[in-house]
Amino acid sequence: MTTHLQQELEHISQKIFQMADLAIESIQNAVTSLKNVDTALAESVIQKDTKLDQLEISIDEDCIRVLVTKHPAAADLRLVLAILKANTDLERIGDLSTSIAKETIRLDGRSPLKPLVDIPRMSEMAINMIKLAFRSFTERNADLARDCIELDRQIDDLNMQVYRELFSFMAENPSTISQALGLISVSKALERIGDHATNLAERAIYYIEGEDIRHQE
Repeated sequence: MTTHLQQELEHISQKIFQMADLAIESIQNAVTSLKNVDTALAESVIQKDTKLDQLEISIDEDCIRVLVTKHPAAADLRLVLAILKANTDLERIGDLSTSIAKETIRLDGRSPLKPLVDIPRMSEMAINMIKLAFRSFTERNADLARDCIELDRQIDDLNMQVYRELFSFMAENPSTISQALGLISVSKALERIGDHATNLAERAIYYIEGEDIRHQE
């Protein structure tokens, strides 16, 4: 029979997956807004960030209530603790997507300095990482989480590639500095999203295997 604790854990799990969907949508829309200079889409990303903030508070409250009233043990306890921490990572991903959307608004209708190629690739990788991390949770498959962590290196490499290219632009033409710095900040935001996705994968491994692999080389 399904216990009350299992019902509560299922409810919390549904909320964290809803939050993951919203975070993925915010990344997609923020980068699309930048690529197409779509300020209306950028504004919607900023407005919808409130939903992520509200879900973060709600999930925190649910997890704390379960910890205090149900005293979960073993895998159930690890799941609640993993969700608590994943909750924070998803909220920060929403904040970083908002920062990207604000760069679209700052362009004020101007096209980006250069056609965006690496930045959309970074966003696709980051989204794939989030999906892998949550598949790992659902399927209790730690190998998927480890695949997610490996992808972070590719995002880091692309971030450095964007830096090098844009610093060359600035060196050759100082009038491009403002826009180049804006795109560098976008690239850095996506690199940080990759870091948060790595955190999600580490939480999954902790839940599945009971091992904290943070800070391991």
